[in-house]
Amino acid sequence: MLDVITIGEVLIDFTPSGRTAGGNGQFECNPGGAPANVAAALSRLGARATLISKVGDDQFGSLLHDTLMNGGIDVSALTFTDEANTTLAFVHLDDNGDRSFSFYRKPGADTYLRTQDVPFDRIENCHALHFGSLSMTHEPARTATRVAVVKAKEAGVLLSFDPNIRFALWESKEEAKQNILWGMKYADILKISEDELHFITGTTDVEKGSLELQQQFGIAGIFVTLAEKGCYYRLAGHDGYVPGFQVEAIDTTGAGDAFLGCLLYKILNAGISLNQLTKQQIIGMLTFANAGGALVTTRKGALQSMPTTDEITQIIETNKQHDDDRFRPGFHFSPHSHWLNDPNGLVYYEGVYHLFYQHHPYSNQWGPMHWGHAVSQDLVHWEHMPIALFPDEHGAIFSGCCVVDWNNSSGLFDGSHGLIALFTHADSCPETGQPRQRQSLAYSSDKGRTWHKYEGNPILDEHDLVDFRDPKVFWHSPSECWIMALVAGDHVRFYRSDNLREWSLSGEFGKSEGSHDGVWECPDLFELPVDDSGHSKWVLIISIGDNPNCPEGSRTQYFIGEFDGNTFINDHPADHILWLDFGRDNYAGVTWSDIAEQDGRRVIIGWMSNWKYANQTPTGAWRGTMTLPRVLSLTSRDEGVVLTQMPVREIEQLRKGTLCWNEVKVKPAVPFTQKMNDVLLEIEADIDIRSGDEVHIKMKSSGQSETIIGYDPVRQWLFIDRSKSGLTDFHPSFACKHGARMVSENGKIKLHIWLDRNAVEVYANEGLVALTDQIFPDAPMDRIEISAKSGEVIVNSFFMHALNSIHIPNGPTEQTQGGLKYEPCNR
Repeated sequence: MLDVITIGEVLIDFTPSGRTAGGNGQFECNPGGAPANVAAALSRLGARATLISKVGDDQFGSLLHDTLMNGGIDVSALTFTDEANTTLAFVHLDDNGDRSFSFYRKPGADTYLRTQDVPFDRIENCHALHFGSLSMTHEPARTATRVAVVKAKEAGVLLSFDPNIRFALWESKEEAKQNILWGMKYADILKISEDELHFITGTTDVEKGSLELQQQFGIAGIFVTLAEKGCYYRLAGHDGYVPGFQVEAIDTTGAGDAFLGCLLYKILNAGISLNQLTKQQIIGMLTFANAGGALVTTRKGALQSMPTTDEITQIIETNKQHDDDRFRPGFHFSPHSHWLNDPNGLVYYEGVYHLFYQHHPYSNQWGPMHWGHAVSQDLVHWEHMPIALFPDEHGAIFSGCCVVDWNNSSGLFDGSHGLIALFTHADSCPETGQPRQRQSLAYSSDKGRTWHKYEGNPILDEHDLVDFRDPKVFWHSPSECWIMALVAGDHVRFYRSDNLREWSLSGEFGKSEGSHDGVWECPDLFELPVDDSGHSKWVLIISIGDNPNCPEGSRTQYFIGEFDGNTFINDHPADHILWLDFGRDNYAGVTWSDIAEQDGRRVIIGWMSNWKYANQTPTGAWRGTMTLPRVLSLTSRDEGVVLTQMPVREIEQLRKGTLCWNEVKVKPAVPFTQKMNDVLLEIEADIDIRSGDEVHIKMKSSGQSETIIGYDPVRQWLFIDRSKSGLTDFHPSFACKHGARMVSENGKIKLHIWLDRNAVEVYANEGLVALTDQIFPDAPMDRIEISAKSGEVIVNSFFMHALNSIHIPNGPTEQTQGGLKYEPCNR
């Protein structure tokens, strides 16, 4: 049985090959034709493939026959005719390797394929039939192709269709469209380019256009090729973007055919129907196909340039390593490898800050959760430690906290003190099969190096609650007891304990207060002074999960109020919402327990991602980053008491040099521009916007990427625009512009910006507003520009600090890059 039969044109591509001594263009003879290229790609990968077509009884026809046969393609259905010559196509390439065509096919031998030339018995017994539109431009090939397609459909054969529009070969665009629509009625797999999708549907929105075709024709799998950006796919159950590979393209001829051949090869090898493919499986297949298509563009010609499996595997592995390196943050914490999400168990104990986190050590996507572990003495330089907590008979290890049991109230430390971890065990109820979440305890007597799970686990169970997780515990001196805050879907529950092992419910909060755009998660409750007033307030932090109807995705809110030892009392009306961060990538943040009283700081760290696209960010073998650790404070404003946040002072030790400017006048025609060779930067800007309009700080790469931090004084709006920040097409929600209301102070704004390889954090007016975003630039950032939309903006001061990269023992090696010459600056 043949794996795949392709039917349609086979021709000679004449591709540019320089010029003669006299300056005339030279062309190189290369066998090609889309269906033939697909067959060649399949054969090169080890599949059995045949081509049904016709060539002229001429030198070119013989060349095509011999080339296909030598490439392992079955040519028994490739016949010769003396009715017309072999079709020729002259390929014209621009500076980017992109093509245009001139055809010599009036008529061509391939258009003389007749119904009697088609081996229908073989078609009815193959795995897949691939066809395109160009075999339907003229009779008798049109009828032969259509009959073959119908026979294959009736036999249950997988049908692959590529419109492959070449308007020069049709009588009219309308004729082309009608024949393409006919092909779509039969297709199980549709490979289509952006331009072709636009022609057929009238929309440039690939998601909307592909959905329209799927709904109209019931196509099982639609694959939209996006050139070097990769592809978009739509199956019955899911859709998404898969990024491409950056290569030095010299000839894009055959790239789409290689992509399709590689995809068909993977689909056939899977041995299951398209609607059974998981998201992970299809992403793997399309990564393989994207790599195959990219490789073809690095070579001249098409049919003889198809890649091998080894070549594709090599470029995928090289790309993974490249992504690991280029997006590995320089001063944000990231895992040594694999998956990271919520910070857990933050505790300071005997001179060491502990950072535990949700970790899947066997994949770069969310899975069975463990507690990863890292330690630091300064909140900046981290050391990776062995995994602290593993799944067990009670389930996976979800989020939780750590506290120091100074007085051995738990009775687990033989009269001494140690660390107690309280966390959520997650499994399924054996009676019902429904998800089950219960609270458990572990303890460590050796400063968090090894952990023992309590024999009486789980210690807290609420049978009627499904979402029941993320305990955060602290010692409440006025009540002389331990307090636990944990979430139950749409509210917080408070429990009390004398010994950390036995808990009783004391209060609830939030069923009708704040935002309920998503499930409530990761609570934290603590008391902070308000400025220097001598008064204090309690702060309750709640993260809310992703809601498909909310563009913001997962984010974090907070409440200001009082805690009476039993429950929280909100100072604001129930519908009053306070957001911790107005960027897209700050979630599940919680604070460190047991920081020394003389330090006096409340320090928080968050997971720098968003559940809308967390599993798809293009980082390679690792995935997930933490925000900078930040100090939280309360300040009184006209609108009431609000949180402010700024990175911990310890970050300043990373500064290796500073450039500064004062009193810089910026106008629309006269922007301020500065080259920057260092990719790790801290920027301080004091800007007078009283005489100007919208001001932009643009960070640009040597490629096409730019991330904009802007302020609109009319709207009083601070924003980040990452719509052109680099790799954005891995998810439709990533490319966006978003921000927050911020009132200037005396006509001025102060911005403090941290730029890493994969992130930007913005703190405005001493941390009153914060925005945190991931970015994935196509190349390192190499210049910064400040511009004004109109009028004149005065940059009172601008400091650019180059930062050293942190080196994480047992983790990635430090990366260095040559920088500018920095001199001391006076403020």
